[in-house]
Amino acid sequence: MEITFPTQHDIQALAKILSDPIFTLYKILGAETVSVKGNEFDALISLGVTSLILHGTVYVGNNKVSYKFYSVGTQKGEGGVLEFDLFKEDEIRLIVEFEGRFASFIKFSLRRKIEKNIKRFDEEVRLERIKRKI
Repeated sequence: MEITFPTQHDIQALAKILSDPIFTLYKILGAETVSVKGNEFDALISLGVTSLILHGTVYVGNNKVSYKFYSVGTQKGEGGVLEFDLFKEDEIRLIVEFEGRFASFIKFSLRRKIEKNIKRFDEEVRLERIKRKI
């Protein structure tokens, strides 16, 4: 699934803020809990009738921030990618991929959460930039 949305923030500031799993997973995916050790993270995301426990790694590249994760407590091979492409000024392209059981339900639930949360995204980034003095 791919979602493109506008932003007023510059690419360098966005890359710095989006590479923080605490900010990104709380503000974009609506995670209930997030813990971070280095570039690895664990997160609990409620999807209505069920919860998704993720463990993954954050990768930061030129104009791209990727969260590669797998789902804890499920069959081997279940997981995906949350990727932010920052190639165009004033626009973010978010790509979410998930493979495994209930993939269509999980993608549908994540899309609803993301679409709800990106309405406040620019304001959240503005406040985070003030807090971090970026």
